[in-house]
Amino acid sequence: MIRRRSDEGVSSMELALLTPALILVILCVIQFAMVYHARHVALAAAQSGARVARGDVDGSWKAEAEAKARTSVRHVGGSLLTDLRTEATTDGADNRWVDVEGKAVRVIPFMTFRVHQRAGGPIECFRPDDGGTDCEAP
Repeated sequence: MIRRRSDEGVSSMELALLTPALILVILCVIQFAMVYHARHVALAAAQSGARVARGDVDGSWKAEAEAKARTSVRHVGGSLLTDLRTEATTDGADNRWVDVEGKAVRVIPFMTFRVHQRAGGPIECFRPDDGGTDCEAP
């Protein structure tokens, strides 16, 4: 006759083996949420800077747009983005863009997630009816 082994302690062993995997899954979900939120913060900052860039006709728009984007990141995201870099550019004619780039907060060690967002559009200015294409100050 064969003796059956006792099942005592099996649940503890299963828990000990599955707990690290469960913690890793939870950390991955939190990291994904932080990167996703950082993307939204960067986009909101780029849009905020683009509003300044598009509405300013004079030559100081680049510095003002970049400052507005940096301020928006710090106001909305706090320390969510590190190594923050903002850049305001133009295509030379009618469009202005603001880029916001940075690294998202790290929850999982040894993994770095870069976030880059861009917003822009046409310059908002007065164009005369006589067929001119250049912006004129009001």
